Amino acid sequence: MDIKQIAINTESFLDYLDNDADIRKALAAIRSYGYESVEIWHVKGPENGASWKPFLCEAGLSCAAIHELYEEVMEDPAATIKKAKELGAQFIAIGRSLNVNWEDEASIREFAAGMNAFGKDVKDAGMRLLYHNHSSEFPRIGEKNGLDIFFENTDPELVGSELDAYWVQLSGANPLTWIKKLTGRLGIVHLKDIDVVSQPGTFIRKHVCCAIGQGNMETPEIIAAAQAAGCRLFAIETCTDWKDNDSLRCAKESFEYLAAL
Repeated sequence: MDIKQIAINTESFLDYLDNDADIRKALAAIRSYGYESVEIWHVKGPENGASWKPFLCEAGLSCAAIHELYEEVMEDPAATIKKAKELGAQFIAIGRSLNVNWEDEASIREFAAGMNAFGKDVKDAGMRLLYHNHSSEFPRIGEKNGLDIFFENTDPELVGSELDAYWVQLSGANPLTWIKKLTGRLGIVHLKDIDVVSQPGTFIRKHVCCAIGQGNMETPEIIAAAQAAGCRLFAIETCTDWKDNDSLRCAKESFEYLAAL
C-alpha cells in the first residue's frame, strides 16, 4: 500500500506523552520508521497545553487528523476547528461521547443531531468530521444496533466514519460488512491487531492488542475493502495491552507490515 496512506494515532505511544523530551524522542522515532503523518490524541500532549505544531515540524511530520471527546469539543466548537486548521488537519474525529446511551434510540438521535450541526461547521471550515466507534455502539435495538441508528440519522455530507476495525470485531460484528455499509463515508480506518495469550488458572485465553500483522485480524482484506469503499487514510492505534509492553516496537513493526502490503 501507499505509505502516504499510513498514519499513527499518538495514543499508540501514550507512554511517551508525559513530557516534552519524551514526545520529541517518540516523534523522531516514528519519523525514522517511515511514518509521514500522525493523528493527535486529545488526552495527552505537550506540557502546559502547548501546540503540537512545533514538535511535528521538528520531526518532519504532518497532522492528518485530531481525535477529540465530544463533550470537550462542545464547550467551544470554534476552538477545536481553529486547533485543527492550525495543525493542517484534514479531519476532526470524535472518539466518543460520555453522555450517549447506546441502548436508547432517542439518546443516539440527539447525539446525531449535535454531530450534524458540528459537521456543518467543520465542512464550512474546509475539513471533514468523522465518528470513531468502540464496541459500546453495538447493543441491539430491535433489528438494528446503535451505530446503525447513528449513521442513519447523520448526514453523509456532514458526518463520516473513522471506523475502528478492532472494536467492530470485538463487538461481534464483521469489519468487512461495516466497511461496505459505510462506502463513501470512510475518511479513516483505525487498525489494530488481536492476539490471544494465556491466563493463569484457566484454559481460556484473553485477547490483547498487538503489532499489526502479528495477530488474527484479516488486515489485508480490511484494507482492500476500505480502499474500494473510498477510504483515504489508515491510522495505526496499537494503544491497548502492547505485546511485550513496547509501544515503539509495535509502531515500527506495524508500519513495516503495512508498507509491505
